[in-house]
Amino acid sequence: VSSRRFRLTYFMRRTLLALIAALLLFVQASVRADDLAYTRFGDFLEALRVQAGIPGMVAAVVGRSAVQWERVFGTADLDKNIPTRIDTPFHLDGLTEVFSASLLLRCVEEGHLSLDDLIGRFAPDSEDASLTVHQVLTHTSGPADSPLYQFRPDRLEPLSLAIEACREESYRKAVGRMFDMSGMFDSVPGADVTAMPHLVPPAEWPGDSALERYTAALTRLAVPYTVDLQTRRISPSQYTPTTLTTAAGAISTVQDLEKFDLSLKNGILLKPETIAMAQRAPTGATGQKLPHAIGWFAQNYLGENVYWQFGMTDNGGSALMVIWPTRSLTFIVLANSNGLAKPFNLAAGDLRATPFGKLFLNLFIR
Repeated sequence: VSSRRFRLTYFMRRTLLALIAALLLFVQASVRADDLAYTRFGDFLEALRVQAGIPGMVAAVVGRSAVQWERVFGTADLDKNIPTRIDTPFHLDGLTEVFSASLLLRCVEEGHLSLDDLIGRFAPDSEDASLTVHQVLTHTSGPADSPLYQFRPDRLEPLSLAIEACREESYRKAVGRMFDMSGMFDSVPGADVTAMPHLVPPAEWPGDSALERYTAALTRLAVPYTVDLQTRRISPSQYTPTTLTTAAGAISTVQDLEKFDLSLKNGILLKPETIAMAQRAPTGATGQKLPHAIGWFAQNYLGENVYWQFGMTDNGGSALMVIWPTRSLTFIVLANSNGLAKPFNLAAGDLRATPFGKLFLNLFIR
């Protein structure tokens, strides 16, 4: 029943999705004061990319209803001299968590589960069976009045079973349907999905083949690289994630993440009140806000609430997505080396640790 309801919702919201797609396609650059800021922003990002030795990178800033700015940097494949494009797919790694959280929050909206449900309800043998769904999503444990924070993406894995019970289909199919629902047609639910056609979501309308779309996107996947900053040596590598999990393995483009962001902002995926609830980070024993809310890190910068998430593979890819609700601005950047995140302890919950995040905060929020 829930699967049918999900498909019905898909079609009911198709009109709104078409409007968003039109905005993405036809938004025209105008002469405005922000143009100078975006030009400076792009130039600073290029300087940071060169400093970090990142071969290829794509970045965008999304507003309330349309993309404000996009820019490509460097090379997606050094050996073949293929430049990075706005539709170049990248591994998202830890950014996959925001998709898992969104699916779980849809299940909460529909009444299929509660954030207070124990993990043991879905995975009785899990070592985290005594934790709640909320605790796992916020990377906390311990008593409710004095939770402890520890960033442990591996603990998210049992949540795939909760999503499967709610959606009445595999976790991978549920992610694929959500991609389609948001118009993310260049996104792939795991690099190995083409080898397992039975896990590909069925076509939602005649002529559509998710398997063909996934195959085409994977042929354009940015080549991953390792970078030795001391010797400036750049070597081709391999992406660590080989399949889709609740915390890694999704593949997407900046353009598709723009659509995901607009789907969130315009109520296609989740209700505004659900998003507001998810953005409330738990409070520690001394009254301080802990770093992680549901699906996103939560941070206050100069009195402004900022929500963000990052992804990083050890030897070949990184991603960063930052949301500033006050101005409905979202910054997205993807790279084919780990230079966006590897040298910095982002798991501690401070976006300023990476110069890419600090640049956005300083240039836009200040």
